[in-house]
Amino acid sequence: MRFMNVVARLAFGALVLALVIGIVASVGTQFHIWDFRVGLFKIFPVCLGFGAAALLLGLIWVVSALFLNTGAGARYGVIGFVGAIILLINPVYDIAICRVSPRIHDISTDVEHPPEFVALLAQRPDAENPPDYDGPNVVQVDGKTTTVMALQKKFYPEIHPVGQLTSPEKLFARALATARNVGWDIVAVDPDAGRIEATDTSFFFGLTSDIVIRVKPSGMGARLDIRSKSRVGETDGGTNAARIRAFVKKLIASG
Repeated sequence: MRFMNVVARLAFGALVLALVIGIVASVGTQFHIWDFRVGLFKIFPVCLGFGAAALLLGLIWVVSALFLNTGAGARYGVIGFVGAIILLINPVYDIAICRVSPRIHDISTDVEHPPEFVALLAQRPDAENPPDYDGPNVVQVDGKTTTVMALQKKFYPEIHPVGQLTSPEKLFARALATARNVGWDIVAVDPDAGRIEATDTSFFFGLTSDIVIRVKPSGMGARLDIRSKSRVGETDGGTNAARIRAFVKKLIASG
């Protein structure tokens, strides 16, 4: 069963190459050896290409093994096939999400008077996306003119301010504890201004998003607003909205 052994080894080899190229793309971007566009859009697609090859070769091995009723090259064939699925599933999902997500990267619970970055300004001099809120920016979608603010309301209607019947001081303390619990890097804490600033960096490629939380009195209680913005990229694939949703869910549960 020479054919089976060859296909299995090719699947395994393609998987190994895919993993090596993927790690190089990610680490090189994290250590600023090249721009994120090079790592993410030029090198990483090569990783996906070898991953797809490993998946195809692995599938050929699986089908052949079933029809020929033999396990020749099983160790390499199974690892190549299953490993390719594991390697490809998240990137393919992310690509699919990006295709249906709005091309925005700045999300705020308050679109009229969004929280502003203060301490974080010094940490983002080379950021591609400016610190100003994108909400009023005019964009073209399917030939129609709209704004980033309108797109957020359309695609993420669940993103809104958090009101609590508690004191601003208690809500601020809970917000700070929640920000730490979700693993964000706390950059600044200003209880007097009711402001918390933090960053969240992705494990792969080291892409950073900036976060600012604002807590202020509201009626008989307190109101919390949060804003999350990517430093680079035209679209975030819904990452910033998901980040805010996760934070709010944990904050409410902490009460």
